[in-house]
Amino acid sequence: MSRPKLLDLFCGAGGAAMGYHRAGFDVVGVDIKLQKHYPFEFIQADAMTFPLEGFDAIHASPPCQGYSSLAAMHPDLKWEKLIEPVRSRLIDSGLPFVVENVETAPLVSEPGLFGLHGVILCGSSFGLGVERGYLRRHRKFESTVNIRQLPCRHGNKPAAGVYGHGGHSGKHRMLYRKEAASALGIDWMSRDEMCQAIPPAYTEFIGKQLMEHISG
Repeated sequence: MSRPKLLDLFCGAGGAAMGYHRAGFDVVGVDIKLQKHYPFEFIQADAMTFPLEGFDAIHASPPCQGYSSLAAMHPDLKWEKLIEPVRSRLIDSGLPFVVENVETAPLVSEPGLFGLHGVILCGSSFGLGVERGYLRRHRKFESTVNIRQLPCRHGNKPAAGVYGHGGHSGKHRMLYRKEAASALGIDWMSRDEMCQAIPPAYTEFIGKQLMEHISG
């Protein structure tokens, strides 16, 4: 039997893609920048104009900088804010989809808005991190599928972050590449690519529910 085909827009180096692959999808990634470490079929193209036909589901991770703390720290810079046009385009496609971004992004958080559902996932929910700290990489997802919410598990345990160059800064411990790869469940990216990546555990969890939805 053939596997359902998922289109991975704004794919980066493929953190989300690996999770969907493990959930049972064949994945095709699209990004305007060349992604030499992308682990599946990759097409260098503009995600905003790439044709959506021929797929069973879509995942999109529009650029997050305009919705993150970077925007407040650098008010002189102009960042793309693509969530609304991406959402509109995916709704028009009629396909089941997932949109991901940072916790402060204007993704759906209340059930039923635009006919979508929202959820925030944390690395600690999947046991991600290192011995001395959980990965607190909160990411917001909206979807045509009602994704289950998972509780955070980090409590007062220190956070483990991928940014920086090792060492300690208060309770936030920076990870070297080998540690970061273990913490994220990613072993094919550079450390810089890991800084932007979605841990595959998130999208494997989502992908299994998306697969159930498609299978009916």
